[in-house]
Formats: sequence, structure tokens, C-alpha cells
Amino acid sequence: MVALLLLGLVVYYSFFEYNASLKEKEIKPGPLVFELRPWEVKKVEIQRLDGAEFIGERTEGSRWILLKGNRIEQWESKVNDFIFNLLMQVEIEKFKVENSQVKDYGMENPAYKIILTDITDKTYQLLVGDSTPGRTSIYVKFVESPNVIITGAILNHQMWKIVPLLAPAY
Repeated sequence: MVALLLLGLVVYYSFFEYNASLKEKEIKPGPLVFELRPWEVKKVEIQRLDGAEFIGERTEGSRWILLKGNRIEQWESKVNDFIFNLLMQVEIEKFKVENSQVKDYGMENPAYKIILTDITDKTYQLLVGDSTPGRTSIYVKFVESPNVIITGAILNHQMWKIVPLLAPAY
């Protein structure tokens, strides 16, 4: 009888208490880096450190016009995918840095500068810096903010997908 009671307690703990403690330990994703929706972006500019550049603007009918860059196959869908995935990036960590420290995160000469203009003509300028030491994340920073944000390294993958659209500097 005592053995059944102990077995019942073990089963209860393993199903209810243990699973509840795991749920409490789950890591919730941080806030989105951008507070925009893909359809709110009307212009995108991407500038690489070497001067290569892409500029695209969305028309009233939601089509893209290539203002500067390489017209490659399915370029519009690549831009839409890039914007969607960029806007899905979450903050893993955010911390304030002094101007003298920005070089430590690759922000003094960032690899990329992404400028989004929304439907209200507000611009967002995001600098894309170095990868974190473990290469699992990447440093980004809004031009107007003193904060450096750590976001997922998937952003590097998105940048590589959009690189063929960049027109070289002349």
C-alpha cells in the first residue's frame, strides 16, 4: 500500500510538477528589433562598406521599383523576403555603449547600413556590425540610439541572400 502511494506521488510529480518547472524556465523571445510590419515599408536602402548599394521603392500597388542595384531574377521576391525576415529579428540583448566603444562591435565601420522608410516617411537606419565571439549572433545598432543590440545570426544569412542586388560603387 505504501509502495502504491509512493508510486502515485512519483507519477504526479513527474507529470505535473516537473513539466510546470520546465515551462517556467522556458526562454521567451525578446522584442522585435523593428516595430514595423512588411507592408509598412515603402523604401529600402542597403549600403555595404565598400560602397555597393541597393535602393528599392514600393509603389501604391505594392510593386517594387528598382532605383539602384542589380536587376536579377526574382529580385522583387528577394526584397520582400529580406524585409519580412529582417522585421522578424528579435532582440536577444540590448546594452548601452559609449562612442569610444562602438568599434568593439564593428559599428565604427559597419559591414552594412540598412535604411528603411515607412509609409509615414519615418526612416530607420540600422548598422550591421560584427558577429558575436561564438558566431551565434550579430551586433546591430540604430544610428540614433546609444544601444547595441544582439540579434540572431540569421541576419547574416539574409544579408548574403540580398548581396547580388547590390550595385558596385563606381
